[in-house]
Amino acid sequence: MGFQLRPGWRRVTIVLCLVMAVAQPLAIADIPENKVLVVAGDENFPPYEFIDEINGAKVYRGFNVDLLQAVALSCGYEIRFRPMPWAEALRALDNGEVDAVAGMKYDAEREKRYDFSEAYMINSQAIFVLKDMQAIASLDDLTGRKVAVQQDDIAYHRLKNRPVELVPAADQEEALRLLLGRKVDAAVGNKLTGQYILQRMKNVDEVKTVGGAIDPERYAVAVRKGSPVLAVFNKGLQAIKQNGTYDKLYAKWFGEPVDYPAWYYKRNFKLALFGAGFLFILAIAFVLANLLLKREVKRRVRQLEAVNDELRRTNKYIERAHKYQEKMLNSGYSGIVTIGQDGGIKFANQYAQRYLARDGRPLAGLDYTETALADLLGNCPPCGMERWAGEVMLGRVGIEYTVDVLQVDDERDIIVHFRDITQEKQLREEIIKKDKLEALGKLVACIAHELRNPLTSIKTFVELLPTKYDNPLFRKKISEFVPREIERLNSIVNDLLTYAHPRTQAREQITLKSLVDGIMVFFADTVAKKNIDLQVDIADAVFVYVDMQQMKQVIINILLNAIQALEERPSPRLQIVGEGQDGYAILTITDNGVGISRENINHIFEPFFSTKSGGTGLGLFVSYQLAKQNGVDIAVESVENVGTKVRLKFPAK
Repeated sequence: MGFQLRPGWRRVTIVLCLVMAVAQPLAIADIPENKVLVVAGDENFPPYEFIDEINGAKVYRGFNVDLLQAVALSCGYEIRFRPMPWAEALRALDNGEVDAVAGMKYDAEREKRYDFSEAYMINSQAIFVLKDMQAIASLDDLTGRKVAVQQDDIAYHRLKNRPVELVPAADQEEALRLLLGRKVDAAVGNKLTGQYILQRMKNVDEVKTVGGAIDPERYAVAVRKGSPVLAVFNKGLQAIKQNGTYDKLYAKWFGEPVDYPAWYYKRNFKLALFGAGFLFILAIAFVLANLLLKREVKRRVRQLEAVNDELRRTNKYIERAHKYQEKMLNSGYSGIVTIGQDGGIKFANQYAQRYLARDGRPLAGLDYTETALADLLGNCPPCGMERWAGEVMLGRVGIEYTVDVLQVDDERDIIVHFRDITQEKQLREEIIKKDKLEALGKLVACIAHELRNPLTSIKTFVELLPTKYDNPLFRKKISEFVPREIERLNSIVNDLLTYAHPRTQAREQITLKSLVDGIMVFFADTVAKKNIDLQVDIADAVFVYVDMQQMKQVIINILLNAIQALEERPSPRLQIVGEGQDGYAILTITDNGVGISRENINHIFEPFFSTKSGGTGLGLFVSYQLAKQNGVDIAVESVENVGTKVRLKFPAK
């Protein structure tokens, strides 16, 4: 409900009826029981209902009293009031001692216990504090503070579950007296009642209300659930509202007649003014916006025309650039092919068309498996790698190719670059042949030197044999030196045969761990006897693509050299680490042996070079050649009297 101004006192007859209802004594004459309604009310809840003293007589009066008297009069009933403390009034209604409670604020919890009549006003609660209180401005500020409330009032139920120290009072007047006596920090109760009591006590200037209207809700007559008297109250309330009696009663007790609270009409009036002003401004804005929109549309049209002209020029430029790029790609000396993630060829230049088309059809649009690209890529284009390269023979043509995987958003394309290296390959082979011949010349010279030394020793012994045969010391020497020199010759011949006639390679993809584990079995006893601190750390999922027997020979030679370098060294240590790096498998063998001098490290892979007494100098030479045949790079780092690190870099495929 909200405030509604109506005309002044207009009906004398209604005034006379009101005068009769102004002062109602506590004792009412007996009337027939079936026409008497017993109503309980709060004995101290002004201006709604309270016991007042007039000319020495106690009179029960107030807005609710006058209102229900008018309701009963319009329906032919008589009202018998029973003023009492509010908590007792509720118990009386619950126990059936009264027919109704004069005025009760609606609440969902109360609705479970009572039926409510048609609301005759909107009631709200307020927070009352002393004028000098600055710390309380809302319900949340009551946390942890002492708050006075009327026992069983709606404010009591509103605050009982909050972290507030409640101080129950018999009525709202007692609650405000506790506030004025500074025994509590605040009092919560009906706003109009509190203001009325403070005016009557002449303490209006000492107290203020904060937090605005709290829980504005309907205010009505309450009866027991299912009580038939509810219809009587509803009928009477409707009648006094229609005949104007309600307005007169409200004006008497609250200063202005209302159907709704004053704030309701004030708020709606402000909203109406605001709405009218807003609509007026909106209309002006609409007209101005329409004019501006027309200007903007014209400006945008000019901009779009300019953009379209620029787009046309850009399209022509892109078209020319595309043709130029296509011409450049087709005029090169290498093939370029792009393949989509579905295996279809998106683009192929003329060079690629000449080398890869099997039946003369254009490559673009074909599946790559229908072309010679199948020999380069196999059956799974990405193969889990981002880039790989290699050489392949397409018939009698040698092709060198590079494959890149390009990821753009959700699409994964493959770009293949290749070129014809047939002539280059032939020149390379001729150079290799020439290098081999030069190397063979050096090798023959070294072999002649290596064979001449043991043969000279044997020839010397043979020449002295006729004259020295009877000499026991000579026979002992010849039996020692000649077999040793012959064994040395045999070792040289075997290493040469291994180098000159390597067996056919049988490459396979194996784990680096299995390759090393198969070798370490042979060194277990030696490592234990020499008290070498062996540390082996090989990752499980690292694969290599090599001839297993040849690579075993390479690694065995490296380990033999490392173990020999650890002899007579304090705290000998040998570390073997295998891991994957950037698509390659890396095996690192590190020792803390005698190391290799700076002038010797560049010659360790040359044939017949050895710093060990009795060494042939072919072990590392043959190992180096076998590693190269398997595509394995060997790098050696060494510091004399510190140790040596040998790094083998294996191809993953």
